Amino acid sequence: MLGADNQQERVPKDRVNLNYYLAGFVDGEGSFSVSIRNTGAKRRFGWTIDPFFQVYQHKDNSHILFIFKEVLGCGYVSKKGGNPSCFVYCVDKMGDLLSVIIPFFDTYPLVGEKYQNFLLFREVVIRLSNKEHFTKQGFIEIVKLCFSMNRNGIYRKNSLETILSSLEKSSETIRQTPAREMI
Repeated sequence: MLGADNQQERVPKDRVNLNYYLAGFVDGEGSFSVSIRNTGAKRRFGWTIDPFFQVYQHKDNSHILFIFKEVLGCGYVSKKGGNPSCFVYCVDKMGDLLSVIIPFFDTYPLVGEKYQNFLLFREVVIRLSNKEHFTKQGFIEIVKLCFSMNRNGIYRKNSLETILSSLEKSSETIRQTPAREMI
């Protein structure tokens, strides 16, 4: 069995090979995700859309997550909630996703199925940064993109139908509210 010191010695020393190594690592252990959470009336349309990039690793091999953090210069490493033996490297700031994560994977592309998820993730992040989610149609298009990611959203807490029908309900409530109550 090799120790952590030997593993670190095997990490490519030159930056280009290291970046390809990290991209390959993400193909197996990373994810591009977008959380869609019901926030009631706190946010536009009662939902918030939060994109994030993560890489998971067992605590015995968590040093690789710190290499990601060092190379990419953003994000954080923490224990994965609900699984104390697993650590996660996460980037969830929109500016970092736009200026670091997306350009990195445009330059060092993924090879597997995750590449398609990255392309959808990139589209969602760009649309959010353009504030397209501030219109009802833009919001709907972004949500549909999110549901086409990661095996068509089969692991999502809320269904696409639930989210879209809530938009109709909120629009009807707004339409029926007398003008003096909306002030």
